[in-house]
Amino acid sequence: MNFYKNLISFLLFLFCFSSSFGQNNNNKYEPFLSQKNRIFPFLLFSPTDNSSAFKVSPLTAKSAGGFQFNSYKVLVNLKANVFKKLYAKNNYQLAVSGHIDNQFVFREENSATFNGVTHSLFNTDYFIYLHNDFVLNKNNYLRINLYHRSSHLGDDFLLKNGYTTITNPDYWKVDSANYETIEVLYAYNQEKLGLYGGVSYIIRTNSNRKKLAFQTGGVFKNFESESEFLSRIFIGYDFRFLENNNFNADFNGGIGYAFKNNNSLRFEYYNGHLPYSRLENEVKTSWISLAFYYNLEL
Repeated sequence: MNFYKNLISFLLFLFCFSSSFGQNNNNKYEPFLSQKNRIFPFLLFSPTDNSSAFKVSPLTAKSAGGFQFNSYKVLVNLKANVFKKLYAKNNYQLAVSGHIDNQFVFREENSATFNGVTHSLFNTDYFIYLHNDFVLNKNNYLRINLYHRSSHLGDDFLLKNGYTTITNPDYWKVDSANYETIEVLYAYNQEKLGLYGGVSYIIRTNSNRKKLAFQTGGVFKNFESESEFLSRIFIGYDFRFLENNNFNADFNGGIGYAFKNNNSLRFEYYNGHLPYSRLENEVKTSWISLAFYYNLEL
């Protein structure tokens, strides 16, 4: 706990200290600020960021809270986020986005009807966002989100793992992964550093999910180098603290290589509760990921 207190104090110091920096958004490989229509920066290493991605994630945890994902302990994520600007005036933008995050697992079967490796849709998360974005000045940004989330374990996964109304009655009675949330995010950007932090609160009154969550993260970018390859490298981190998980820290961090239009190739490490699915509260795990992120805007 002292480690997290010190970490939060350090991040607050960075937020205060960073006001002495300037900003330069002329870099076409800038990973933090949008190169298209979004005026609020990307939360680059957030597991729930509004980004599209293809990820392959071998699990590094020896167990997953008593839950066995699959024979090969590999998750494959297909994430799609579509962003549409609705209205913009001066330093304000109103936008909507839809986000789908699919996770697939693989399992070795040995039965009378099939012998080999099958794949299953483990889970799908759906998000619908209404974004209210403000440019406070050339370095500071504010976002107020209202969003709906629903989460659904895949039918083939449920069948292969014996989920029924008899074996898992609570699954069918209680659903803590469907809710509406209001979220406030602040971001700071300058040429070589981007920081963000935020708080969210569930506003659905009949949800049995604990309601409060905090998030903070940052990215170090645009390193000075004579090599164009090295100058497009960025390093970042993200911490989430969910009341629903007793405020235990969920960490994601890694290193990336920036392409144009906010596309990037990244190597990441995650440790914490599952960042998706109705099993998030009961499953703690870790993995490494190789991921390609891409930006979809209408």
